[in-house]
Amino acid sequence: MPFCARRCDYCAFYVYEKAASGLRREYLTRLESELKVKSEYCDPLATIYIGGGTPTYFSTRELREMLTMVTENFQFEAGYEFTVESNPDCLTPAKLTALIDGGVNRISTGIQSFSQGVLDAIGRPGKIERAYEAVDAIRASGIGNFNCDLIFGVPGQTISDWENDLKEISQLAPPHISAYSLMIEENTKLAESGTVEGDDELLSEMWNLAGEYLENHCGLRRYEISNYAKTGFECRHNQRIWMGNRFIGAGPSACYFDGVSRWTNPTTLASWLKNTPAVEDAVSSEQRAVEILITGLRTVDGWERFDFERVTGFDYSDIRGETICELTEAGLLVQDVNSLRLSNQGLLLADFIARELL
Repeated sequence: MPFCARRCDYCAFYVYEKAASGLRREYLTRLESELKVKSEYCDPLATIYIGGGTPTYFSTRELREMLTMVTENFQFEAGYEFTVESNPDCLTPAKLTALIDGGVNRISTGIQSFSQGVLDAIGRPGKIERAYEAVDAIRASGIGNFNCDLIFGVPGQTISDWENDLKEISQLAPPHISAYSLMIEENTKLAESGTVEGDDELLSEMWNLAGEYLENHCGLRRYEISNYAKTGFECRHNQRIWMGNRFIGAGPSACYFDGVSRWTNPTTLASWLKNTPAVEDAVSSEQRAVEILITGLRTVDGWERFDFERVTGFDYSDIRGETICELTEAGLLVQDVNSLRLSNQGLLLADFIARELL
């Protein structure tokens, strides 16, 4: 959903700040219509993910209404995963109860940093103590599967600052942590202010520190470039998308993929509310297979040859064999007869490798 109390200075998502109740009502009405249509040709859902924006910006009543749309229109597989993103500042006890009543069994909350200086540098509103309170409330609610987001590589942030964030998060002991390097994207307040991304060497040091610290002190294994989890707590929704599974999406800018073609909804709330048709991303089956190859390689385990061929219909050596050999010789890929993955150095250079494979 595209609503937030305030857009952070690094945020490049399509977001409406402090949307009036009337606009939120229009959104919910249109969302219900879209979900009803898509549910007619949808198999039972293995995973559900409601992101933003900030879903918990909604009032408790609105939140309950949105969750009811999902549970009444779709069937779920046994053992489904249902994630909702949240902001510590607006995750109230009443909203937690609404989430649980609505079938949610996983929460992702954006902490970003325990340093007020770092939060100020990225224009992140809120008080640090709310992060502790939110995690305590999530755990007390009985939801044991939750994620905390952190950001590193913020201008002025030192290795010591980052290590302190890792120490603080270890005290909260979430079973999943997403730790992202700050990216300065176009049309964000940080970009407009002339802020530049951090030094590559420092970013690499921070990334390596995260992997070592979270594994040694929290028992969280890096399973994707920016994601760490205890065994069994990996985000199944993201894993399915990375590995080329079908998915549906609803709302402005949402994508959906039927295994062959991908569509993208209108990118603005106004055009989506007018029921403007989605646009098909028309690419060849081979190019789609390359895209799936790249997203799967973001995971630490990478691809099994049989799995890739089952999902895409292609052998990755047949479509990008020469480039794979070159990247392997450069020490960025690791391959044997039946598998392909990024090396540790390759994980740091995943964007470069993606460009090479494209």
